[in-house]
Amino acid sequence: MHNKRLNESTLFVKAVFVLVVTLFSASLGINSSVNAATKEDALNSIVNFLNTEKNCNVDKMIKLSEHSQKMSNLKDFYTSICKDHPLQEAKITNLSMVNENTAVVSIESIYKDRIFISTMPVVNKDGQWKIVRGMSGTGYVEFSDRANKSTEEKEIEKVINDYSSAIKLGKMKEMKKHLKILPETDNKIVENHLKALSSEVPTPESKTLGIKMISDSVAIAHLKTQYEYFSTTYKQIVCKENGQWKIVYGHTLMSASIPTSDKPVEVE
Repeated sequence: MHNKRLNESTLFVKAVFVLVVTLFSASLGINSSVNAATKEDALNSIVNFLNTEKNCNVDKMIKLSEHSQKMSNLKDFYTSICKDHPLQEAKITNLSMVNENTAVVSIESIYKDRIFISTMPVVNKDGQWKIVRGMSGTGYVEFSDRANKSTEEKEIEKVINDYSSAIKLGKMKEMKKHLKILPETDNKIVENHLKALSSEVPTPESKTLGIKMISDSVAIAHLKTQYEYFSTTYKQIVCKENGQWKIVYGHTLMSASIPTSDKPVEVE
């Protein structure tokens, strides 16, 4: 009982610490396009989900989350995860607000037998902030139904193709038009990165493998970029603002885990 209270207190203290840091950042004007109350609401929902997972309250987990993969029975899946891989500790390492309805969060989660690090979207749907779980590795692709693409999927694919074409032509203004660059991102670094991409010979080409709609204004795009000697696959958030879909720059979605043991070797 004492250990349980200690673990719960630890999670609470960490959540409060992150909240203080986030509000302090807002006071400095970082990511000032989103107000502090919205950021606090998003953060509180993430903390509530993690506490809910820790307590294995499956119904509330479903209420506070979306899942990025096709699930036949999310309740059974969450129940199995809670039973076989109970969450012991979690730490929110970063929270970036994209706009009033979208955020990106990075979390380190310690389970009974492994440690996960993940970066995933958080979306506001019908007034409730929800964390999008189920970020799979880069090798997992849910291909879009090419015969029955929605209007939104076609629009997103066009934006990605236009962005790739702008890189080929070295048109900086056109490239940036298709990107959502967050306020805390150094614009000079972005420009240097885009110039470097455009100067490569041959120019890298990006292709859409699949698109997962999360809400009317948020999607996850699974992309493949082909370079001269290798290719990479990755997932990006795409958001819609003022009727225009944009790729959220600098926040690649990911999830990875490592196993743990009873006798780790600590190096000081």
